[in-house]
Amino acid sequence: MTRRPTPLQATFSKPKVTISAALVLLAALVPFIYPSTYGTGVLVTMLIFTVLNLSWNFVLGIAGVWNFGQLAMFAVGGYGGGLLIIHASLPPWLALLAGGIGGTLLAVLLALPTLRLFGIYTSLLTFAAAQVVQLVIQNDSSGTTGGALGLPTVKGLFESLDPLWATRAWYWLVLAIVVVVCAAIALLARSPLGLALRTLRDSAAYGSARGIDPRGHRVLAFAISGFVAGVAGALYTVYNGSISPTVMGLTPMSIYVTMIVIGGLGSITGPIVGTALVTAIQQALIDHPGTQLTVLGVVLIAIVVFVPRGIAFEAGRVRDRVVRWMNEEEEVPAGPASPEGRLVAGREGT
Repeated sequence: MTRRPTPLQATFSKPKVTISAALVLLAALVPFIYPSTYGTGVLVTMLIFTVLNLSWNFVLGIAGVWNFGQLAMFAVGGYGGGLLIIHASLPPWLALLAGGIGGTLLAVLLALPTLRLFGIYTSLLTFAAAQVVQLVIQNDSSGTTGGALGLPTVKGLFESLDPLWATRAWYWLVLAIVVVVCAAIALLARSPLGLALRTLRDSAAYGSARGIDPRGHRVLAFAISGFVAGVAGALYTVYNGSISPTVMGLTPMSIYVTMIVIGGLGSITGPIVGTALVTAIQQALIDHPGTQLTVLGVVLIAIVVFVPRGIAFEAGRVRDRVVRWMNEEEEVPAGPASPEGRLVAGREGT
């Protein structure tokens, strides 16, 4: 009897690891292929938003909770990390962890009342919570958050390097974080927690009948996604040296959700593909900002109509064909080559 692969074996099978490692290696070489401080900086920002979108996709696509408050966790992580650097002289490395903790705390606080609701009411409450956080930050009269202008200059990483190498170092750091987050979410999606979340997503009544605690599992999903979003916010602040309430506006939220849907809602690699495509469109139309949202809208409509499950799903089908081909190449026929030998070998394997 063939043993069923464990989640670790299924997630990190040899063909998948080979393909993924090749793609990561190619991505790591990009700063040398295009040796530009501006271009590499755009990629760093893209990767930071990829981390945010990976966290959002986990709770939105895998857990099936229509949470539109993810940018609040992103902002709390960014502001929390920045304030600790300014007022507590916290090293930027620890500020990233502190941002994740801040995002987790807000996520749990938001999840407890939110998960008593369902559907559109969950969306409205989480969106309203994000707007409240934005207004509190923007209208702060004490000067702690900097109000509408944002935080002042925050000490960053790699300041001893020249601008080009500092940007490259940032690129490799955030790329490594994207790889770790993506691998962790892939494992979680195949774990008992991921199975429970997908069951609740598809049918909450069936999941409850099977003994799955809806609130407990979804609060945990909120906490995990909040931690990753908080880290992304802290990365954004430390990299840019500041953060302002504009990161939480309705337009940024619409763009990030578009990235996730275009890539593939619920797909592990969907946020990576969607963020890269939308960033490429934005850069191609950087001299025509008025047409960016129009083009993104057309692309979104085309994806929903022709590839409703997202680009990553279609890419995954191609990858699966390659994996099957690689597995067939590795197979070694058992038994002698004669017809009689094949019959004997076939009976022994039954």
